[in-house]
Amino acid sequence: MTTPSDDRSSLAKAYHWASRIMVVALEMVLPGIAGLWVDRRLGTGFVFLLVGLAVGCIGGFYHLLRMTKSDVGTK
Repeated sequence: MTTPSDDRSSLAKAYHWASRIMVVALEMVLPGIAGLWVDRRLGTGFVFLLVGLAVGCIGGFYHLLRMTKSDVGTK
């Protein structure tokens, strides 16, 4: 099986990876921010902040693993 060549410029490849990294970072942080907002609205301390950060980290790592696994499979 032959692999398609990636004839994009180096800058295009860099933008592609930068956007992937930003998406994973936002997936990890935004649930924590949402949890902080819920905690402030309900006055629950930091319970939902921790839950949001845990969910965000698990989801972000899962996405990162899937993303790198698909990249390894195409090369």
